[in-house]
Amino acid sequence: MNTGGVVSYRDFVAKHARVAMTIAQDLLRARPGDRLPPVGEYARRLGVGRGTVQTALNLLKEHGAVSLVARGHMGTFIASVDPAALWELTGLGTITGVMPLPYSMRYKGLATGLYRAFQEAAIPLVMAHMRGARRRLAALDSRRYEFAVVSRYSYEVAREEMDYLELAVALGPKTSVREHVLIVREAALDDAVPDRACGRRLADGLRVGIDPDSIDVTDLTLRECRGVEVELVELPYVQFLEQIRKGTIDAAVWDSEEGLPEEGSGFKVVPLRGSEAGELPETGEAVLVVHRDNRVVKSILSEKIDPAVVRETQARVLRGEELPEL
Repeated sequence: MNTGGVVSYRDFVAKHARVAMTIAQDLLRARPGDRLPPVGEYARRLGVGRGTVQTALNLLKEHGAVSLVARGHMGTFIASVDPAALWELTGLGTITGVMPLPYSMRYKGLATGLYRAFQEAAIPLVMAHMRGARRRLAALDSRRYEFAVVSRYSYEVAREEMDYLELAVALGPKTSVREHVLIVREAALDDAVPDRACGRRLADGLRVGIDPDSIDVTDLTLRECRGVEVELVELPYVQFLEQIRKGTIDAAVWDSEEGLPEEGSGFKVVPLRGSEAGELPETGEAVLVVHRDNRVVKSILSEKIDPAVVRETQARVLRGEELPEL
């Protein structure tokens, strides 16, 4: 409490701590050899005295977060950075992300890769799981999470209506799914009018599963249904395969790596239309998306998270060389 122009010890400490936290967040982007902004520049930007800035820098050095070297008129340069110690002083705490349900080994490997990449960057991470890219991206606007994992295609489609979205990190091809296919109950095709059976793919009157919360699967499903009068049945994507087996629906777009029916089991598994010709949207790349106002987290993700670490860890999980971490 400030009384009669006298600054209390608590206010003094809080003021210097806030400045130290802000500078620590700024230095998360720094690398050894970078020139430190002048003390006067920090003072003007933060609206404090030069002495406050110097005290904050001393705090960072005392905690081992950064070491500095003065080079006369050239300025002060960063000699080394301890990411873990620096992160602790940012006051940002644990970063929370949300990704798809880990129904496939590829998604389990993706989660493991993300944990590994954050660990190497000395950034604490907690991952939640939520069905549907549309729901995950909407959660960014409510600030429930600091980033969301979706396919690049889902991000490109969603940002037309969710203008607050920004891409922070692209993880590379096939980090989300390898390929989608169409699964059809053969008995349903047998009951269809032969000349409308569309090459034993879909036919008039079939019930086709669709999940409005899954942006890319919805698009692929609608493409597959063009020219055929089907009944679209809304279901969570993760239930598609079970509901086809139960006969609740007759067909659905599905992940080619996850629990496909065996040949001769009464189901057809065929490539999606246009897949051979490369006419389908690219839905296989996973990306990390943030709210545009969350500049600090975007900078941290884009500069500190190494996509190669994510991909290499995911590949080891897929090969059975590493257990998934969920």
